[in-house]
Amino acid sequence: MEDADCILCSKPGEPLFEKADKFPPRERFRVVRCAACGLAWISPRPTPEEIARYYPETYSWRAEEEGAESAVHRLERWYRFHNLRFETRQLMRHTDLAAGDAVLDVGCGSGDRLLVMKDAGLGPSGVEVGPGADYARERLGLDVRRGTLEAAGFEDGQFRAVTLYNVLEHLHDPVAVLAEAGRILKSDGRLIIQTPNARSLQARLFGRRWAAMDVPRDLTYWTPPLLGRLLEGAGFEVTGVVHHTSLLHPPTAAVSLLPWADPQRFWMAEARGSAVSGLVRRLAWAAVTLLAMGPVWAESTLGASAIPTTFARKR
Repeated sequence: MEDADCILCSKPGEPLFEKADKFPPRERFRVVRCAACGLAWISPRPTPEEIARYYPETYSWRAEEEGAESAVHRLERWYRFHNLRFETRQLMRHTDLAAGDAVLDVGCGSGDRLLVMKDAGLGPSGVEVGPGADYARERLGLDVRRGTLEAAGFEDGQFRAVTLYNVLEHLHDPVAVLAEAGRILKSDGRLIIQTPNARSLQARLFGRRWAAMDVPRDLTYWTPPLLGRLLEGAGFEVTGVVHHTSLLHPPTAAVSLLPWADPQRFWMAEARGSAVSGLVRRLAWAAVTLLAMGPVWAESTLGASAIPTTFARKR
């Protein structure tokens, strides 16, 4: 474990509360907050060498092998691609990206978002630290490099846009990653970041129960103003913050209300051979998701959504 100071102010944090990891053995971690700027983070936290053991194999959703999908898995796959298509249309609507533009997705997982970007006419590439990178490259034929962004060795000005969807909160050194993103972006390049909003209505309502505060995998808890400050220091200018997600995808609300129905838990149950448990959890999650759609849409309309998307351009 390592102690961590505020990324923005370089000051130690004041204790806020403790929270247990949702996965066994349910270690407890301390969340602290900077008295100067209000940023919250975990300290002490797992080092870069330790963090991998806190990610179960089922943490990231992955496409089933051809012919192996059940009806439930096909529905789940449709739902995932619906959300990815929504986000890609949002990406095109709030930037000046055009057909053929090179886009890098950092933390691309097994490549599903890249497939959607490709269908939208973009020229996507990806970088991913986990084995999903190998799947995307070898099974899907996508341009994906395995490892960190800093070690990937992309050329100066290679990309028109760099995207980080639910990645920034996992990074030990976001300043270094943003510096590398700036290097590989063209002079008119765009940066798109989606990350949980620690000042959302959900965060205030649920407190330490908020699902987006996923200790210890989520290391830092951002707000749009604090993220804007980080981006400004890294040489970017924020052009807009979009709060709406797909109506069918009210992020974090269902899991905050019903933690045992967390999709990551039923994926883990399936991996252990408990198909019935997985089905029950899926049905419960679906029911609560439907109930949460309206309130979450209202939350987004008020500009206080759980997972907004920030659009910025290179200065």
